[in-house]
Amino acid sequence: MSERILRVNSEIQKAISYIIANDIKNPLIKGLITVTKVDTTTDLEQSKIYLSIFEENNREEVFNQIKHSAGFIRKQLAQAIDLRKVPFLTFYLDDSYEYGSRIEETLAKINSDNNL
Repeated sequence: MSERILRVNSEIQKAISYIIANDIKNPLIKGLITVTKVDTTTDLEQSKIYLSIFEENNREEVFNQIKHSAGFIRKQLAQAIDLRKVPFLTFYLDDSYEYGSRIEETLAKINSDNNL
């Protein structure tokens, strides 16, 4: 991946994190939301945005509301960063943290069972 795309990904990640935390006024979008990764194509046509949402009860609803706000987020992104072309945003739910936590719990359980 080129240095330019890495810088673009970093800027998009920072900007979208700020936009979700501060600019979206949707009361359904709550809890800790982290932009874990951004993957932009070299032609700047599309960006895949990976999110971790730490809201146990209505995680899917929060994610759907963010996806529904993609146009607003893209508009705010255009104002926040200086790019000729602002990529189309596609959001993905990143559950790697939850997956890692489940593995840790399983390993801890196995370890405690072996100590008995």
